[in-house]
Amino acid sequence: MINTTQRILVIGGTGMLGKPVAERFKADGFTVRLLVRDPDKARRMLGEGYEIIRGDVNHADSLHAALANVDGVHISLKGGPTEADFDRMDHLATREIALAARERGVGRVTLLSAYALSEKKADTPESRSKVKGEAALRASGVPYTIFRCSWFMESLPLFVQGKSMSLIGNQVHPLHWIASEDYAGMVSKSYLTDKTLNKELYIFGPEAYTMGQAMKIYTEGVGIKVAPISTWMLSLMGRLTFNTEWKSTAVLMKHYEKWGEDGSPEEANRLLGAPKMTLKEWCTQKRNSSSE
Repeated sequence: MINTTQRILVIGGTGMLGKPVAERFKADGFTVRLLVRDPDKARRMLGEGYEIIRGDVNHADSLHAALANVDGVHISLKGGPTEADFDRMDHLATREIALAARERGVGRVTLLSAYALSEKKADTPESRSKVKGEAALRASGVPYTIFRCSWFMESLPLFVQGKSMSLIGNQVHPLHWIASEDYAGMVSKSYLTDKTLNKELYIFGPEAYTMGQAMKIYTEGVGIKVAPISTWMLSLMGRLTFNTEWKSTAVLMKHYEKWGEDGSPEEANRLLGAPKMTLKEWCTQKRNSSSE
């Protein structure tokens, strides 16, 4: 356990990628505060030992209350599926958190972002909102660290429907799949050094696989079939059924058909230690925990 007196506010701490960060902060000895809409749900998910404040990032009063006497803020928000929802969460909420943190004199803000992110690559509602959110954080004047992460291993089960796993689009780019466990450890370590301040750090796992290769590893021996589907077909199905999630996913996967990894994890690995969990190890761990 780290010898620290820091109190960190985690926004999005009950989400798929925020929860591991909150848990790692707590395990490492930080005092962890959560801003949540449903405190009872948060306690069921995370257990005791957290400071929990009821509220919402879109309500200034609860946001300012949550920011009182904290040393840092970690933002792990997910917008969508509509363009307005992406902008509200990935851009406007990030901006308001950063400005409120500056007003409160918070020492740093850390932000979960994506690897394929730049003005050139801002060709979807999500990527445009994230670009604006990153820019707002930098412009706020509060010290920051942006984590531009490759694909998380935890996202793979989201493509499973029954006994089928959808491989959406022509996903040819090799991706350094990362376990949220490794990512959470890097976020926690970033609060122990000023060398990570005002940087965009690329977080890549130890091995590269295309999405199809990763799905083959994930489905090996579990009776799930990988079923390819084009982004065009998924988009059409979404329009015909008025399913905004399908339409949004089709846009997202079309984006990743085009853009592969182009950043370097060298600086992040040097400052925070390189991720070690391989995809095969993660799959084995997941299967073992499911059978218990």
